[in-house]
Amino acid sequence: MRSKFKRLFAVIGLTAFLALPAGAAWAEDPVALDPATKIVDAAGVLGSQKGEVQDAIKKLGADHATVLHVVTVKRFENPADREAWSDAVAEKANLGSNALIFAVATETRQYVLNKGGSKITAAQIENIKSKAIGPELANDNYAQAAINTAAAIGDAAGGGSGNVPGDGAGAAVLVGTGVVAAGGAGAYLYFRNKRKKAAAGQAANASYGPQGAELDPLASLSIEELRRKGGSLLIEADDAIKSSEQELMFAQAQYGDSAVGNFTKALHEAKAHLSESFKLQQQLDDHIPDTEEQQRTWLGEIIRRSEAALASLQEQKADFDSLRELEKNAPQALAAVNAGAREADSKISSAEESLTSLRARYAESALTQVSDNILQAKERLAFVQNATATAQQKLAEGEGSLAAVAVRAAEESLHQTNVLLDAIAKVSSNLDEARSSLESAVVDTSQDLAQARAMIQSGAHPELAGPVAGVENALAQVKAEIQGGKIDPIATLQRVETAHQSLDQALSGIRDQQEQARRAQASLQQTIMSAQAQISATSDYITARRGGVGTEARTRLAESQRNLDYALSIARTDPVTALTYAQQGHALAAQAAQLAQADVDHFGGYANQGYGRGGMFGGGGGGGLGGAILGGILINSILNGGGGAGWGGGHSDGGGWGGGDFGGGDMGGGWGGDSGGGGDF
Repeated sequence: MRSKFKRLFAVIGLTAFLALPAGAAWAEDPVALDPATKIVDAAGVLGSQKGEVQDAIKKLGADHATVLHVVTVKRFENPADREAWSDAVAEKANLGSNALIFAVATETRQYVLNKGGSKITAAQIENIKSKAIGPELANDNYAQAAINTAAAIGDAAGGGSGNVPGDGAGAAVLVGTGVVAAGGAGAYLYFRNKRKKAAAGQAANASYGPQGAELDPLASLSIEELRRKGGSLLIEADDAIKSSEQELMFAQAQYGDSAVGNFTKALHEAKAHLSESFKLQQQLDDHIPDTEEQQRTWLGEIIRRSEAALASLQEQKADFDSLRELEKNAPQALAAVNAGAREADSKISSAEESLTSLRARYAESALTQVSDNILQAKERLAFVQNATATAQQKLAEGEGSLAAVAVRAAEESLHQTNVLLDAIAKVSSNLDEARSSLESAVVDTSQDLAQARAMIQSGAHPELAGPVAGVENALAQVKAEIQGGKIDPIATLQRVETAHQSLDQALSGIRDQQEQARRAQASLQQTIMSAQAQISATSDYITARRGGVGTEARTRLAESQRNLDYALSIARTDPVTALTYAQQGHALAAQAAQLAQADVDHFGGYANQGYGRGGMFGGGGGGGLGGAILGGILINSILNGGGGAGWGGGHSDGGGWGGGDFGGGDMGGGWGGDSGGGGDF
């Protein structure tokens, strides 16, 4: 194979090779590239600027679907020819056509910029050498040379001559701060600058105000336009995070936590931005009227934070693609999916039995969120079979990239199959636990009720008569339902707790502080359990049907989790306040469930419309296409005619990580092309 790569690069600017002194032991075999950081600093010259180099590489991948590997060694050896050396490095890593290598030998003061099969021209390479590389290496500024090289390649990939934006200084500052680390404001400025560049020809009209002051790009939008934009971005970011979580799970299992540390950090940052966005959306959705200024402020923050959430994932896209190298490993990944599908298929019958058993014991209202899970699981599993068959076909036809896309779709559909089946077991456990807790709650409420009655009879506290009557009525209804047969234990438990809390409030002026805290702690545990069960069930419901669920349900769910998290954080120190937050968490999760179910009910017609346009997965309504659309696996492919972009993410995010929207990886395919560049310094 080496002969295939050896002459893929014509040398631009030939330089003399400096022979090693006799007995020197500086031989540097072709290195193994790092798929996560894209940096191998064997010579140890990047120092504290290594993070800035990595940021520049990430930005190049996110903006231009182009991967740059930076390598420093002491000498090019085994082979000694720099082009042959970098060819061997590329062959060893099985780099794709969108990857370049910038390698520097510090002892011999040589470098090579191999462009592989990229579309960077010889003239652009020459310009990158003279503007980005040469001046910095001449002063031993190795890190800045790499930073400038990434920026100049980005300029070339974007149609420029291969210059360093802002003659190097500006680029260094931009990547030094890092879009991800900069948070919402940094990400907003990053996207704003991209929009400004795209609209440079119209700057005199809407982009700038008097004295050249830049206007807020959202200022010209109406409240309704801001709502639409914010809602769309919220869904896009939420779905991108869900897809990313699954990708991260796969990578962690295969490569370990340390190999995916950067992506884990980006995912946490994206979640933080999204959590704040959902919090603001909840404020907009509540019953309290908001001024136009408040709406504009909050909607603008939602838009910017959602963009920041997407940016923090986007920054890692090229790294993640190369880490998984799904195209190269498609056969192995396909075998794993097939094995997982067989295992999931074997779980269906036991899940059906479990659901039948639940229907015999509990009211149908308790099973709403899992009532069609068996049907949906069979749909997803049918699509797994569809997608794996497509992947096999594409592999046989030598279309590795399309095979990888199909495998990715199969992986996501298999994940949703397991979510749907496992949700039945979780609901069963939650209902059984709630049934057991209900019995204790009824006993506790009855005891407090007896205490309150005794106080009334003694004539000490006649004001308790009203609350006592209300609790007596609620408790009588609950006992009648329990004796009548099938109930919804989670909802019934919540009713008992609500009634009990009204009595607690009436007794709050009578009981001492210690007794109030004890009672709040007991009630808190029940409420937390109910909230956790509702949140878990609703989260599973949305995950497996995310193609049909809109912003409102997702907002309520995020807010419910935030309230519950806070309740848990103060449960020991302030159980009374924690109880309030846990109650709010449960109420919001119940609202999210209702909204999500309503969204899915209205989504059926749209899903049916997409059956005939399944792209490479076929049409006509078979092969699990309907389930794949509802699951958000095929939304983007259907709307775009079955192209090769990502396959996850309901609505508009393109989701998944199969290639396309978020920049490129450097996996598979080998290098092609006929031009590279080397030099001395």
